[in-house]
Amino acid sequence: MKAFILPVLLIIFSCNVQALTAEQQLFKKTYSAALKGDEAAVATGKKQLQDYRLLHYLDYALLKSKIAQFPEQEIEQFKKNNPESPLNENLERMLTYEYGKQKQWQKYLSRYKNNKESQTMHCWYLKGRIETKALQGLEKAIENTWMNGLSLPDDCNQAFKWWEAQGNLTDDLLAERIKLTYLVNNSSTTRYLASKMKTKPEWVNHVIELMQDPMKGLESSLSWNDDENNREIVFHMAKRQAQKQPDSMYKLWKKLKSRFNFSESQITQVERTNALFAATDYLPFTIQAMENLPSSAHDSQINAWKVRYYLFHQDWKNVLKTIEEMPDFQKNKDNWQYWRGRALAKIGDKNQAKSIFTKLSGKTNYYGFLAADHMKLPYEICTEDITPTMIVKMPESLENAFELFELDMIAEARKEWMIGYQKLNNGERRALADLAYQKGWYNKVSAIMAGLGLWKNYKLRYPLAYQHEISQFTKKHKILPHWVMSIITQESAWQTDAISSADARGLMQLIDATAKRLSQKLGLKYQGKSQLHDADFNLQLGIFYQRMLFDRFNNHPLLVLASYNAGESKAEDWLNGFPTSPDIWAETIPYQETRGYITKILTNIVIYDWLIHKTPQRISSWMPTFPVDGTASKKWPNDLISGQTAQVRCQQ
Repeated sequence: MKAFILPVLLIIFSCNVQALTAEQQLFKKTYSAALKGDEAAVATGKKQLQDYRLLHYLDYALLKSKIAQFPEQEIEQFKKNNPESPLNENLERMLTYEYGKQKQWQKYLSRYKNNKESQTMHCWYLKGRIETKALQGLEKAIENTWMNGLSLPDDCNQAFKWWEAQGNLTDDLLAERIKLTYLVNNSSTTRYLASKMKTKPEWVNHVIELMQDPMKGLESSLSWNDDENNREIVFHMAKRQAQKQPDSMYKLWKKLKSRFNFSESQITQVERTNALFAATDYLPFTIQAMENLPSSAHDSQINAWKVRYYLFHQDWKNVLKTIEEMPDFQKNKDNWQYWRGRALAKIGDKNQAKSIFTKLSGKTNYYGFLAADHMKLPYEICTEDITPTMIVKMPESLENAFELFELDMIAEARKEWMIGYQKLNNGERRALADLAYQKGWYNKVSAIMAGLGLWKNYKLRYPLAYQHEISQFTKKHKILPHWVMSIITQESAWQTDAISSADARGLMQLIDATAKRLSQKLGLKYQGKSQLHDADFNLQLGIFYQRMLFDRFNNHPLLVLASYNAGESKAEDWLNGFPTSPDIWAETIPYQETRGYITKILTNIVIYDWLIHKTPQRISSWMPTFPVDGTASKKWPNDLISGQTAQVRCQQ
């Protein structure tokens, strides 16, 4: 098993965190005072700062502090003085919000521009129109807002009550909205709407029954009338339950299909969903369910899951047959070419397998590296670039952006960046990437490289960043630095203020509950989510968490990655009954995100290893076999290959 010991790093980059200058420290202090409305402190600070480029941010902060007094004229003057500033939009939004908050309806209505980002502000708009007697078309506008499957803010209640008082709330509208709330599984609003009906149709009671206990409700539906409403609600619940309980639904659906005259489209949707989610559980009827689908439903997703099902059972003849039946655009993708090669080798056609692997080994990705390992070939890693153009004059907004970045005012910096970046040509943007790298704004470097299509500029796309901090914590916890760098590249693209949809934060994307637990174990004081945007703190917790996962999963790299992405309990679930071969195991993980996560991280590790050591460890060295059902892990595909480093070539 691989030992995760810190190597000597030959490439050292300057520390990312630079001490602020006296001028920058004064600005931050004055900016904080301005947000509190301390005009005297701001006046004193501005005298000392003189020509500092962010002086207008102090004026902005003062305006923000007194927005409740509606400083319209001062805001207009600010906009004239700073016509391109992104702060203008902020001030307009704050001023509009404040007029609504204080019920200054005439002013609010004159400024409100149907801001779809805020339901509350739209509710204020409706309320303001009632208060100002601007009633033309209002009833329909309120109906359009009310007709929503989701719950709406309490600020809408006044408008809804007025609308209802005008006689607009009918059973037909209630029924229409109940269908919307049912589709998003909003049971509390569904029950409330049903209670408002004067005459409740039987199908509404059926909706409530289905939402309370879906499987029991579907069983009960076998005695319901076969009418349009019942068909529709049974169809939607059957499709939903086909995802959650594919085995049970496979049996029940046959009865439901006999009871209700579903359309061909409805039948196909339920059966396709059932087949796909049966596949993720590798249920015995998976292939039969897929084969029974009409030809129009045999798309790329169905093809892919048929292959995974056969891989799971190591039915190599059917793996090959299914890949061969794929349309060319799918079959020729690197992943399916790899599995085509693996299947050919397994059934004895080694010459054709070698031909596929040799060609695939020219790809700089997970599948290319695996193919090279099977053939004991060098890795193909070529670098390419476009010649940067010197930026004759940096747009002022970009100068502001870099200054704000150094001040750790990242959100403000990003808005300034967007304005300035649009003014540059491609050569200038490439030059900007070098400058951003030098200043440590790594996620912007990655974005520029992606925008320019410079995927092979590895030195910029894979920054050797925060090396002091990473070296410190990885040495303590006996983890390789480029393992951590690979995770950060995938998790946050080196964006310290990154926040995911699951509210994971910072460089290593930690959630609040995990951060609390890790802080307690390390004896650190945890001050809340915002602390996770501090790079040093985030790295300290994230690297310690990696150590915990390596300990929990007996130093198995792929289990650590799977648990970091999908959760520790899921990784443990996938140790029961799954294939032991690491490439098959990774391909047959039910979660698409986790499959992609593992392949991307392993690709990152090879690139980082190459950047640091020039001859990277082969990707298979990170891929021992799996201890499924208690079996012992061993090197894969064999001791000789797994222990090698790879030479690097560029034949393109």
